[in-house]
Amino acid sequence: MQNTRYGARPSAWTGLGRLLEGPAGWITTLVVLPTLLVLTLLLPPINLLDRLQAFTYTRITAAGGAINDPDGTVVNFPAEGVRATFMATMSSTPRAEFIEGQAGRDLYDAARALPDHLIPKSPFYDVDVVGDAPGQAILTIPIPNDSLPYETLGLYAWDGSAWRHIPSTVLVSDDVIESRLEFAPSSFMVMQTTPAVPAVTADLGMQGQLPQGAVVTNEAKAGLFLRGDGALEGTAPVNSGNTLAVARNWDGEVIRTDLINNLLIDPGLQENQLTAVEQTIVQNGYPGVVIDYRGVDAVPSARADFVHLMSKLADRLHANNKTLAVRVEMPRQISADTWDTLGYDWAGLGAVVDRLIVPAPVDPRAYMAGGEMDALLAFATNQVERRKLQIEFPARSVERSGNYLLLKGYQDALRPLLGQISAQATGDNQQVALSLQNPRLLRQVTWDESLGLYTFNYLDDQGFERAVYLETAGSVAHKLQLLQRYNVRNVSVGAEAGGDLDPALWNVLLQFQQGQDLNGVPTQLSVVYSVYAQDGAMLGQEVRPMDAAEAVVAAAAGGELRVDTAIVNSSGQALGGVQTMRIAMTGAAAAPAAAPAAAPAPEAQAAAPEA
Repeated sequence: MQNTRYGARPSAWTGLGRLLEGPAGWITTLVVLPTLLVLTLLLPPINLLDRLQAFTYTRITAAGGAINDPDGTVVNFPAEGVRATFMATMSSTPRAEFIEGQAGRDLYDAARALPDHLIPKSPFYDVDVVGDAPGQAILTIPIPNDSLPYETLGLYAWDGSAWRHIPSTVLVSDDVIESRLEFAPSSFMVMQTTPAVPAVTADLGMQGQLPQGAVVTNEAKAGLFLRGDGALEGTAPVNSGNTLAVARNWDGEVIRTDLINNLLIDPGLQENQLTAVEQTIVQNGYPGVVIDYRGVDAVPSARADFVHLMSKLADRLHANNKTLAVRVEMPRQISADTWDTLGYDWAGLGAVVDRLIVPAPVDPRAYMAGGEMDALLAFATNQVERRKLQIEFPARSVERSGNYLLLKGYQDALRPLLGQISAQATGDNQQVALSLQNPRLLRQVTWDESLGLYTFNYLDDQGFERAVYLETAGSVAHKLQLLQRYNVRNVSVGAEAGGDLDPALWNVLLQFQQGQDLNGVPTQLSVVYSVYAQDGAMLGQEVRPMDAAEAVVAAAAGGELRVDTAIVNSSGQALGGVQTMRIAMTGAAAAPAAAPAAAPAPEAQAAAPEA
């Protein structure tokens, strides 16, 4: 019988073949297999992408190394900061592309988050490190074109969420900006800065009060002191609404360095401190606190511990919408651009606090152009974001005796100026010529343009020469103008109890806060001669500059005359009391009728001419 076969039964391999020959075959060949191949190359153990990237990275070994950008920017990794071998590379995005948001999503976010007070001047530099990050990095960046003024340049880093100030130094002679860091930034950019809104804090000490009509942003009042267990003792000052409470570890000349340094090594004491400060500030409704702890040990561990403590305190206060200001001690200048900041890490503190209060030099000679104050401001703005800086001025006159500098009240500093009055009848006894005769005055009061203040020299009771530098409204204006060059707009002025300051000073501070031009601030000190007849009627009055204090006053009445002499400021306010002398008109000369006497300072009867 013939076996008839109608068709072979298809096998699994036959179906697979047909599948591979159809549309699915094309998908497998063109998509699936290449994808598998790519994944095989990218994933361990091959890691092709990493191997390709290695060609664009620089290998940094224990000997150190550097990466650079074509524009001359260099990131150097010193050997002492390399913990283990790592790879690093750097790229840059032109400034125009960065500003226009054409450099990718990440940089678009960075450009949008740029604060209004920062103006990009350089490319955006991106640094990528693969491996164990180094502990040190030195950035050297050519100063970008169109970057003047150099005093207001700054270096900033983008951390993915916010812009952060990083310390740097503008080396004009080398035409570069240098930054020495204890970390490798992931990015950085040179910025020009713009001024902040001016602010003035009056440091009232324990019992000081603002003069009537004085306007300030804040009042700083003391009364709280660091206690042995880390908490606070003393009396919380009265809150005027804008009062910043000041916590100290010192009283008068006594500084309790033991309390602050014990606090920094004991976690239990630190917790007491954090709780006490937080509760005191919140319960009394203060807008913030000023920490004025002096004598921190100038060793790396204590400096780091102090920054750590202030960082934790800032976190607690910020959670309550309160501010933290820290006052540091006056640094010591080591070289033109290097300062010893003692136990205080300015850059570290500046990164965590809202205000870093830096005391200004007491020596008036520091304020000449290119002097110590210029150097200090350059250093401070390099280390700390300038909007966080607050410069503290004592606002006192200074008397120099040899190498010693003594702070003096305004009227107290003026007392050596008033000597005996010399009177000479002229014009047929119709006038009297007046002048100050002071044999102890070695040099008349003169305005020193380089220092921006009045100065004079005199002999003290022991016969030694002393130089007096008067702190007036004009000299304060000179100092504020110096701060403005660096876009520093936050100052603190000492106004403790019994504060003997130039009354016109508060007008200058108000103009500063209002953003007015300080160039036209009057600085004139003058002498007012007032001549009275026996019946008290005023016969005449003359106002003369201190450096030309001779005057001729009409005095038609005969007999005994009274002459009042006073020093006045530009607003006509009498300073240092009024000196009274009685003279008799006896023909060609006016003879003293009685010894001169000093009287309290009344309201000035004539306004002094403006400078």
